[in-house]
Amino acid sequence: MSGKGRFQEGEHGPAVVEGVTTALSWLSILPFSGASAFDRITGARVMASIPVVGMVFGVFTAIVLGLLNLAGVPSLLCATLTVVMWELLNRMMHLDGLADVGDALGSYAPPARAREILADPQTGLIGFSAALFSLLVQIASVSALIDTSSAWMVCFIPAYCRLGGQVLARSGRRPLSPTGFGAMLIGTVRPWWILAWWAGLGAISTATAMLLGQSGTFWIPAAAALVICLVSEVLGRHFSRRFDGVNGDCIGACVHISAAVAAAVCALGASIVSL
Repeated sequence: MSGKGRFQEGEHGPAVVEGVTTALSWLSILPFSGASAFDRITGARVMASIPVVGMVFGVFTAIVLGLLNLAGVPSLLCATLTVVMWELLNRMMHLDGLADVGDALGSYAPPARAREILADPQTGLIGFSAALFSLLVQIASVSALIDTSSAWMVCFIPAYCRLGGQVLARSGRRPLSPTGFGAMLIGTVRPWWILAWWAGLGAISTATAMLLGQSGTFWIPAAAALVICLVSEVLGRHFSRRFDGVNGDCIGACVHISAAVAAAVCALGASIVSL
């Protein structure tokens, strides 16, 4: 996120185009230029658009899983390669955020000291463990989904999990600092944006289930998204209390945890339906 952590004046373009291209520029390795102005207007547009980043990752996921399936690759290896691809596509940004937040929370230090640990680039045992556990849940859950007839749900995990980041950055939350990357994003998300994305993604996942003859499982991804939003709201309140505010690392942590939650709920739902 180097070069994008400070406020910078510039011209704003059309809201939708600027939001999508900047979200892809900031939050993925894809070659998009994005906005020239870095302020809360840009931050709001990015946060309104981050599920698009997940949808693009979902397209990559569908292609990769299709090719691996044609090659007869075992489900566990498919799941591992898929999760690794997600991490590479977002430069492991959310994983880094989770590790930083894990170390800060695990310190049980007062807010001022916890914020210092949060800003420390070094990763400790607790942060490493938090990252490892989230990755393991994602890999195991994706593997379980691939072994069922509901493998299509894997392609929706990247988009749905980014609703967790929106919940963390919703209006009413306070950034840790009045300057920096988090200050552009925190508190910019309007609740109806989250609801609109949940409904839109739900319609797309439902249509996909119907086209694939999976009418009995259409509800599972949307239900997982509701769990994501609940978990992220709880986390957001906890982070705010422990750090006396939230930052970009907290957004990343919520996105990563939301991916694990989405994958686990989808896998569990698919298993129940198949009984």
